[in-house]
Parts: sequence; C-alpha cells; structure tokens
Amino acid sequence: MKPTCVVSCPIDTFSGYGARSRDFVKSLINLKDKEWDIKIMPQRWGETPWNCLDKDDPLRQRFIYQLQQKPDVWFQITIPEEFQPVGHNNIGVTAGIESTIFPSSWIEGVNRMDLTLVSSKHSGNVCNNTSYDKINSQTNQKEGELKCEKPV
Repeated sequence: MKPTCVVSCPIDTFSGYGARSRDFVKSLINLKDKEWDIKIMPQRWGETPWNCLDKDDPLRQRFIYQLQQKPDVWFQITIPEEFQPVGHNNIGVTAGIESTIFPSSWIEGVNRMDLTLVSSKHSGNVCNNTSYDKINSQTNQKEGELKCEKPV
C-alpha cells in the first residue's frame, strides 16, 4: 500500500496562493505519483473566486473533501498562522513575508509543523531571526522567548 499524502491548499482559486498550489501539486505528482497516493483537499482563499481549474482537469480527480485517515504526509499551503498539524508528518508551505519581522502568530504556526517551506531565503531568514519575549501577564516578568523552533 502506498503512503498517503494530502495537500490542503487553495488550488482551485484565482489567487497567488492558488497558482503556487497548482505549481506545487503538479511538481509533487511528477516526483512521487508512482510512490505516493497523492490527494488534494481544496480550500478557500479569502474571497477569491473558485473554479480556476477546468472541469476536466486531472487534478480534480484527486480532490477529497474529508479525511478518511490520518495521512502519512500533510502539506498545508497557506499563511503560517493557519497551519494545523494533521498528518504523521506535517509540512507548511508559505510565501512568507517580505518584511523584517514575522508576526508572532506566524511563528506559532511554524512551530506547529515539522517543517516549513518558504519562497525566498529572505523570508526564511526573517522567520528564523524573529523572536518575542514571553511576558507573564500577572507579574510582567519575562518567562521565555517565542522563536522559530522548527526547520524552515
């Protein structure tokens, strides 16, 4: 039996993340189709229109709308604050941000996954170099640090 791979992404939307999803999934299929059972769980992307894919597009044959089992590999293509670990191995895929700091919610999302893939070295460096003090709300004392703890 082939290992299962599910890609949760806005593949059928007219958006930048939709285009990224289509490129990513097609590349994954070209690399692993004979070795993996690759399924696609289409997701919304804000208010962007759906039905980017033609009705006969072969990617549609891979669509699932509910998990039947925990996948061996779970890919989630979105912004990091939406990352949720669902599989035995969890990989986030994001464009990241072309800024000098990641929001704390994004660092928390990256830390929920086993690995995060980003679009640029700059985005990876920003994620890896962002940190926040964890402050106790009652004592106002520093209790630790929020920083990227997983590979990017």
